[in-house]
Order: sequence, then structure tokens, then C-alpha cells
Amino acid sequence: MSYAYSTRARAFSRRGIAAAVVASLAVPFHGAHAQLGGLVKKAKDRVVEQQVANQVEKRVNRAASNPGAPPKFDDVTLELTNDRVSQIIRGLSAGRAVLDGTNGSPSRATLIAQRDQAANQSADLAQKNSKAIDAYTVKRDESQRCRNDAIHASREKRQQANDQRMKELQAKAMSDPAFREKAIAMAQKMAVAQQKGDTAEVHRLMIELNGGAPESDNVDSLAADKACGSLPAQPAAMVQSEKLNALANKLTESIRQLEQQAAETEVKESKLTERQYQMARERVEAYLSAVKYNAEPGGFSAGERQALGAHRADLEKVM
Repeated sequence: MSYAYSTRARAFSRRGIAAAVVASLAVPFHGAHAQLGGLVKKAKDRVVEQQVANQVEKRVNRAASNPGAPPKFDDVTLELTNDRVSQIIRGLSAGRAVLDGTNGSPSRATLIAQRDQAANQSADLAQKNSKAIDAYTVKRDESQRCRNDAIHASREKRQQANDQRMKELQAKAMSDPAFREKAIAMAQKMAVAQQKGDTAEVHRLMIELNGGAPESDNVDSLAADKACGSLPAQPAAMVQSEKLNALANKLTESIRQLEQQAAETEVKESKLTERQYQMARERVEAYLSAVKYNAEPGGFSAGERQALGAHRADLEKVM
């Protein structure tokens, strides 16, 4: 390989590197910046209720040929003796106290009443102002379609300008040795800044290479405002209706949290494991349902029927 050829190859390689550097940098900063971050999500599932349901199903299927026979007692299905029924009553009573708001918090009934009131008020407002809301919806949709088209056109125009700018910078990198060296040096600095997570420095280098800060997405919104005007204002009744809906949703979440707290309190105060308590609760509910309709409770031992019968009144108060 001749010295002249080697020199030309190195020069061409450096031009190619510079052009590639420019191609990667001469894009809107907001797109590059969005790729630097990430989101991490964590989730935790509750499975106890499903496990209990599976245990119940197994026992039902196993005893299908003799539904009146007591179950096989084990570490999940405990025999409901007088002491264990008392434990269940203690747990149910503690859970009921949470739901009734005896700790000073609003009761479940109060939260439900407040939620229903908010939902009903929202529905009433929407019904009485349906014409104004419908008219607003039509105008909003028309405006949104106009704005979407205007924003798309603005982005296309900016993209074309960015493409042209990139071509100019690439051509400059191929023909201007000083700029080529600058682009390569900036690429090295940018790689270091990215490794450090220094987004501010990356932004500064992009501006320096491009000869100015890239336009922001706000330019597209301003173009849409100019072409279509601002979005129409919501009717006051609609604003109030949405606030009431938000309040109803918040109260629904408060109810869910209160019910969760009550369920956890039941288990804690019963001194049973969660699976043991849920299984016992299922069986107590089955017993009370049977006797309510004057049916013979099936699936209980004689001792269990005696213990449950003795505590029936207390169980019905707290279930």
C-alpha cells in the first residue's frame, strides 16, 4: 500500500467519521434527550384470596359425593371450635370497628354517601347542561382536528429544515478540515458527557455544533394557535361536573383503602394466619347463609355446628 493511498484512506475515514458525527448530532435535541432516561416500575400482587378460593374449590369437589360430611381439617382448614369461633368474632369485630370509623376516621357508610352524592350531583349537572356540553364537545373536536393538522405541518416543516441543516453540516465536514476536526473532538467530548450522565453538557455541545439551539416543540403549539386559535373554554357546569367526578373517584379509593385496612385488622386480631382466617370466614358465611334460609348446614362436624350455633347471634352482628 502506497503512502499516498494510505494518506487518502485516513483522510476519507476521518471525513466519514465527521459526517457520521454530524448526522447523529444535527437532530432536534428533545429527541436525543428523551433517549437518555428511563422509567422503572415495581409491582406486588396479592394472592391469598385466590389461594383460599382454590382451597375451597378443592374441598367442595372432594366432598361432592357427600356434601354434608365435614371437611378434612389441616393447617389451612381449622376445626371451628368455641375458641376459634371466638377468635373469628374478635377479628370480625375489630374489622367492623374500622369500617364504622371508631378510630376517628370517616366510616365506610359516610364515605359511600359522600361518593354517591358527588356522583349524583355530577350526573345532574351534566344532564341539565347537556346542550351546552354537546356544543362545546363539537367545537373542541373541530379545534383539535385543526390543531393536530397544524402541528403535523409545523413538525414536517421543522424536520425538512433539520434535514437540510444536516446535509449542510455533512458537506461542511467533508470540505472543511477545521470543522471536521471540531466535529470529531465534540463527538469525543459528548461521549464522555453521556457516560457521566451530564445532559447539560450534551445540550451545550449540540448547540455549539449546530450553531444555535434547536427549536422546541412549543413552536408547533404556537403555529397551531395561529392557524386555529386556542381550544374553546369548557362550560362552567362541565368543569364543576368533572371536579365532582374526581371527588367521587377519590372517595372510591378511600373506601377501598378502608376496606383493605379492615380486612388486615380482622386477620391480625383473630391471631390466625391470613389463609386460615379467610378459610374460616368463608365457612362461617356458608353456615350463616344456610341457617338464614332454614337449611341444614352441610360440611360441618357436629362440634362445629354446636359452636357456630352458640355464637350465631354474635356472628350475625359482625358479619
